[in-house]
Amino acid sequence: MKKCISIIMALIILFSVGVNTEAITASAKTPAAITASVKSKAHKKKKHKHKHNVPKGNMGKWFKSRKALKKYVDKVMKYWADKEERGEITREEYYKKCPCGYEAWSCSCGKWTGNFKYD
Repeated sequence: MKKCISIIMALIILFSVGVNTEAITASAKTPAAITASVKSKAHKKKKHKHKHNVPKGNMGKWFKSRKALKKYVDKVMKYWADKEERGEITREEYYKKCPCGYEAWSCSCGKWTGNFKYD
């Protein structure tokens, strides 16, 4: 009973002093909001934490998998082959600009990059 009276007295004092209780209750976050903000902060830290331990190849890109890298290589080779087939470039330009192969390597984070090989 004494605790209940002291709590009521404390509330009366707070209200009589003029403390804005709306600001206090409005700033309180729900557990879901707190969890979401913690996850987003952790995600931001994780995103910028890793520095690749191998150099980016002359492809100039990082790929999520070796399969994605191979798909990109095939796309580049098809691009040049189509240009040569349509007569937009000469066969000499095709041999000069189209890669004849590639080498690939991965970083410790699991991403892949590589170098195009030219004659």
